[in-house]
Amino acid sequence: MLQSIREGVRSPWVLVVIGLIVLSFVLTGAESLTFGASPSGAATVNSEEISEAQLQFAIEQQRRQLAEVYGDQLDPSLLDDEFLRPSALNNLIDRALLNDLSTLLGIEASQSAVRRSIVNNAAFALDGDFSPDYYRDVLRSNGLTPEQYLVEQSNIDQLIKLESIIASADFTTQAEAKAAIDVIVERRDIRFLVVPNDYLGLDAVVSDSEVADYYAANSEAFMQPEMLKVAFIELTMEQFIEPVDEDELAVQLSNALADFETKAQSEVAHILLTRAEDETGAGYAARVDDVAARIASGENFAEIASSASDDIGSSSIGGDLGFTDGSVFPEEMEEAIATLSIGGVSDPVVTDAGTHFILVKSRSAAEQGSEDALRREITESLQTAQAQRDLLIAVDRLRDAVFTTQGLTEAAQELGVTVSLSQPFSRNSGTELFAEETLREAAFSDDVLLEGNNSDVIELSGSRFVALSLVEQMPAGVRPLADVEDIILSRLEAQARELAMANLVSEVNETLAQGGRLEDVSADKGLEWRVELAATRQNANLPAPVLRDAFGKPSNDTLTVSAIRLDEESYALVQLVRTQAGQEDSMVAFERDALLREISDVQGSLLRQEFVADLKRRGDVVIR
Repeated sequence: MLQSIREGVRSPWVLVVIGLIVLSFVLTGAESLTFGASPSGAATVNSEEISEAQLQFAIEQQRRQLAEVYGDQLDPSLLDDEFLRPSALNNLIDRALLNDLSTLLGIEASQSAVRRSIVNNAAFALDGDFSPDYYRDVLRSNGLTPEQYLVEQSNIDQLIKLESIIASADFTTQAEAKAAIDVIVERRDIRFLVVPNDYLGLDAVVSDSEVADYYAANSEAFMQPEMLKVAFIELTMEQFIEPVDEDELAVQLSNALADFETKAQSEVAHILLTRAEDETGAGYAARVDDVAARIASGENFAEIASSASDDIGSSSIGGDLGFTDGSVFPEEMEEAIATLSIGGVSDPVVTDAGTHFILVKSRSAAEQGSEDALRREITESLQTAQAQRDLLIAVDRLRDAVFTTQGLTEAAQELGVTVSLSQPFSRNSGTELFAEETLREAAFSDDVLLEGNNSDVIELSGSRFVALSLVEQMPAGVRPLADVEDIILSRLEAQARELAMANLVSEVNETLAQGGRLEDVSADKGLEWRVELAATRQNANLPAPVLRDAFGKPSNDTLTVSAIRLDEESYALVQLVRTQAGQEDSMVAFERDALLREISDVQGSLLRQEFVADLKRRGDVVIR
């Protein structure tokens, strides 16, 4: 079967493909979930339907990941469904094809591995530790049961095993290794001249007429969409933070110190037995009796939990439930815990969840809270509560004011806040606060743009509220010369530099063609020159732009220089002097091994789509 895969794919680098795809689903954890089919699906893969609901969830997941990575710097257009849909659908198709192959190969999931993946998933952790209750809450919020999620994770485990099968086909031929090593360890003698910006003689000021001529000849390059400037009032909770009343703080602190005491904590573990739908009462009772007998015989509690407990969240970690102060678990469990000594195991305890056997692992004594910590906590709580109240009152006043007045001046005076002025923004993009699409939509609404009214008070994330009014409307067209003068100056200066550098390159190349040397050019023109002998592609002495340019030249191009940007202050004229072919025996063993691993990674990256592409060619994929 493995040989068939190898022949069908014709690539030894399929491991990278499978690894990347599997990793994407492992990392998304609870959020990469399978939905039921809908009457009209987005695609079918080998007769299996990918539903629109499943696709929409995948799109939403991509949108959320992009927002988390790029934050406010993300172009909102990149979050549109139509932009995200192709890649999301392609990923779902890829996964369906790989699942089919796993089934064809008879790959079965490891339930122990699945349990570990769930327990170690950060999406189900509270304070760094797996929480069974939070695990169920996360699944419930996504409309799934633990059983459905278990099926999903089993599919992922199948893909991981498929990856290990493909890995056995991963190899680099001797010819591939030698060719790559010869290129990597090739050595080149490199010279270059450093040309400062001021050497190019561009100190002369670009004239106003040159700027005006460029503007007239290239006016289409300075077109802009319709833009607006608005005045706005922003209300945030931070504006209403005030010092607390010391008398009230003292009273609350005194009460807290009297009442607050860290309760004694009990560390517990349990074995939970739940009756299955198809299980008889006698069968369930027999399982309870069997666990009781194993405990009574002295068998290790954690081992019993691992093999017998129906609590998927805790069974793989010895039944560990963490700590309770007497208020965490159902009353029946807490009563049993209170009666147990350290190391003691309860008789069967029945709750709505099932039948528990509870072990008390340790206990910690009660502690008095820190006065400083309580003071800070109470102060913050009082300030936040008061600021929230004051903010909501101010928002109501702002709503009334913007509805009954023209402009925002009176409203700002009434509330004791300032009116700010935005930078110009268009319907599709803005900066700072007006990167928020909701605000741009309000500004371009008929009520604000055509009627000249104040906007409603708009609520943004983070308890921010904004009202705005139109200040200036800039119709679509060519931007004024004054707005783009700096851009034109920069372009004209860049053109002048490029022309001066082209002339200098021609002059130096002519000197080299006539038998001259770069050292002679350096002395004649008063330019600094540098040389690096036997440089490799990993050379750290040469500036990176020089190294890239020199190794990008044909090995026989030794009589010309190329101009590159060295840094903001200078250019470099780079000459390749001599090339020495790479020799594999010049590398020590560990360098060669590291290089071969790098070669494998690079080739795997370049060919990572080949395996799934072949599955698509041979499969039955229909996109609706």
